[in-house]
Amino acid sequence: SRENSLRLILVGKTGSGKSASANTILNKDAFGTNTSAESVTNNCQKEEGEDHNGRLITINCVIVQSVPGPHAFLLVISIKARFTEEEKAAVKWIEDNFGPDASMYTMLLFTHTDLLEGKSLEQYVRESVNLRRLKNQCGGRYHSLNNKQRQNRGQVTQLLQKIERMVQENDGQHYTSDMYQVAQRKLEDEWCKYILSTFAGSYIIIYSRGKKQMAKIKLIKLRANNGTLIK
Repeated sequence: SRENSLRLILVGKTGSGKSASANTILNKDAFGTNTSAESVTNNCQKEEGEDHNGRLITINCVIVQSVPGPHAFLLVISIKARFTEEEKAAVKWIEDNFGPDASMYTMLLFTHTDLLEGKSLEQYVRESVNLRRLKNQCGGRYHSLNNKQRQNRGQVTQLLQKIERMVQENDGQHYTSDMYQVAQRKLEDEWCKYILSTFAGSYIIIYSRGKKQMAKIKLIKLRANNGTLIK
């Protein structure tokens, strides 16, 4: 049932192991994976599976597909890739796009930890100022998956237990679509303010997608004197 389920959204840069991690969690080849530099999760997907207790696990690539809302954002970071500025700002990106409360629902998920060569994940995180900061922004929550050992269901059980504890810390609540709508309105307001202050008096083309994902193109003029848009 919906009440007895966990809804997860995996985020991270291309090549971080989002698809492989999703497949490990669901214990099936639900998301495409390859070894190229191109993303294989461009197309929005929603996949479901069950844990060892028969509980429904749902993984989405976008918030709008996760109704009534995800219990956790898993920020996927690969050990084998160089830690980037993009990842340093990842939690801020999540908060900007999903609202300031989103970090309360976020956990770091490390992949390719078999490359640590005897070093523990705890030591690896402790030795990096940026990873320590990122971990602290996520309430100290992190986990690792060895996607080459999908048969090791213990690592998935431990991950789900950590997510359950996080849900309990959030009073049993999940991230809601209302939180997302508030965050998106704030983003739109900030974007409009930037456009109005930068391109006032100019004509620009706005491309957007409606509720039915139909493309819409508007030609608008920015009026400088009172900041209104002329359609």
